Amino acid sequence: MSKQILFVDDDQNLLDSFARILHDEFTIETAPGGKEGLALIHLFGPFAIVISDMRMPGLDGAEFLARVRELSPQTVRMLLTGYKDLNRAITAVNDGQIFRYLTKPCSTEEMVSAIRLGLAQYRENVEAAELLKETRERKLNAPNGSSKRPFLAVK
Repeated sequence: MSKQILFVDDDQNLLDSFARILHDEFTIETAPGGKEGLALIHLFGPFAIVISDMRMPGLDGAEFLARVRELSPQTVRMLLTGYKDLNRAITAVNDGQIFRYLTKPCSTEEMVSAIRLGLAQYRENVEAAELLKETRERKLNAPNGSSKRPFLAVK
């Protein structure tokens, strides 16, 4: 199960800072924008967690995280931004189904806590998806419709 975390932000100093601070505990990849982040997901995914800035040239955080959701539904998505536009935040939360909304500056303790919670959520997401897949396979492979639930008479 993946424990990779992808940070996407157009601020290279911020990316370098998080990579340096968190590399002892987590596997960190970074991308300077949404397009590059999507390329990394295609090459090295799935990622357990994707943390994205909101305001980036080209593909903004809301659009990027919505695409991540399409590509990798079990991936936990977080938004890290200093931008306080409530309407864009709501769009990001709704379209990308954001797990956490973090504001800049974000302390190391707050980031580590969010990542640990995100990894737990990722494990739950993967387990739920595997259980659903197994259930569907059992139903498809059941002989003569025995996958149907038995009728229970209520007195």
